[in-house]
Amino acid sequence: MQSDVLAALAAFEQVAAHRSLTQAAHALGVTPAALSQTIKKLETRLGVRLFERTTRSVNLSEAGHAYLARVAPALASLKAATEDLQSSAGVEGGTLRLTLSYMAGQFLIEPLLPEFFARHPHIGLELMYDDGFVDIVRDGLDLGMRIGESLERDMVAVPLTREFRMRCVASPAYLREFGTPRHPDELAAHRCINYRMRSSGAIYKWEFLVDGVIVEYAVRGPLVITHWQTSLNAAVAGLGIAMGWDLTLAEPLRTGALVEVLPEYSAGFPGLYAYHPQQAHLPVKTRVFLDFLRERLPTIAP
Repeated sequence: MQSDVLAALAAFEQVAAHRSLTQAAHALGVTPAALSQTIKKLETRLGVRLFERTTRSVNLSEAGHAYLARVAPALASLKAATEDLQSSAGVEGGTLRLTLSYMAGQFLIEPLLPEFFARHPHIGLELMYDDGFVDIVRDGLDLGMRIGESLERDMVAVPLTREFRMRCVASPAYLREFGTPRHPDELAAHRCINYRMRSSGAIYKWEFLVDGVIVEYAVRGPLVITHWQTSLNAAVAGLGIAMGWDLTLAEPLRTGALVEVLPEYSAGFPGLYAYHPQQAHLPVKTRVFLDFLRERLPTIAP
């Protein structure tokens, strides 16, 4: 098979997976214009239209669906053969594409990047931040990181940290003005900062350990956010009570910018896990990165 045909087939597979020339081009490290030309040349070579294009979407044609069903297993086999060869030879290299939450990235992964690249200069990382669920197989990713209970099905889960705790916090100024709740039931009378989950669009219900049982509370307040940092900033500014992972709250609690409330009702949740598809042999880049995290994360995660 000619190398240009193989490259075109890989491009075809990426466009089919992303349903977007822009996203597929980003995944392949080329420009959308170059990728569009590659697809057009492949369609000309085959004599069929593989995609139905509109101004907003790129969808497989009937012929495209049939062609993808035939070529995808062959491409997967070639990729697996290459990765198996590299793994058996212990060759480091390539770019590891990883999806992770903002919290995990900022507090756990980013501080370790200089050391990782110093140790493994031939491995690149592409970090894609998303607090929602991500299908790493569909999106052509190598690895995902999420809180344990949020893992995808049919994935190999690798524990990386101890459990996290959810903590309820407010500024000293807020507590002076509105008082300190002594039981989660009293939150109904307070201004609470809500979090809307981007994956489902639902408002997160605050969870507390009450009499040994996790109880959910639908709280109310003047502000709804989709990023933990906005919630933290709003709480420090005295706008209301916020809920967050202990990992993100260590510094404002240490400085006194925030005060924990209802600590005796704080609930614990599974720690950070990495997840990847079941494979006979992990690619060297994935195995090296996971080994590094298992070594270093316990030394920085509180």
